[in-house]
Amino acid sequence: MKGLMLLANHFEDVEALITVDMLRRAQIQIDLVSITKDYELITQSNIKLKADYLIEDINLNDYDFLVIPGGKAVFETHFDSLVTKECILHFANCHQLIATICAAPSLVGKLGLLEAKNFVCFPGCEHNVHLGKLQSNKKVVCADNFITSKAAGTTFDFAYEIIKYLKGQEVAQKVLNSVYYFS
Repeated sequence: MKGLMLLANHFEDVEALITVDMLRRAQIQIDLVSITKDYELITQSNIKLKADYLIEDINLNDYDFLVIPGGKAVFETHFDSLVTKECILHFANCHQLIATICAAPSLVGKLGLLEAKNFVCFPGCEHNVHLGKLQSNKKVVCADNFITSKAAGTTFDFAYEIIKYLKGQEVAQKVLNSVYYFS
């Protein structure tokens, strides 16, 4: 099982790095993939991070799930990116897990993939989700092969739900317990 985290400059640090850390603790491989022409990326808080791969160097068929963190990257890059759109549609057409957090659910929503589905996102981003059912009182929402989460503060819950989806509740709870997370 292998996942792809799609990154562009100014992604939200917490949402990306905690998710990667938690998935790797669960023995789930996840590659950091840049959609820019550079391996070196800058997070939303100006931390430099090196991606594992550039998007043109991978084959989407080698991956079982997709994760997209939020942050300014969603509006500055992903929202108008054909690469991001193609990645989301690939995983949707294969009925594979697509996990998005903060502003990133709007990327899935603008493609109509959350139509009639429950979802959550960062407040104010819901207007980009066509005909979805906003669950504003939730931290994380699972609907079929989509997991959406509200914001940086819900990242541990987001990672838990991804692990639970991929490896089951027992593994997810064990990983959450290992970092002494209490909700």
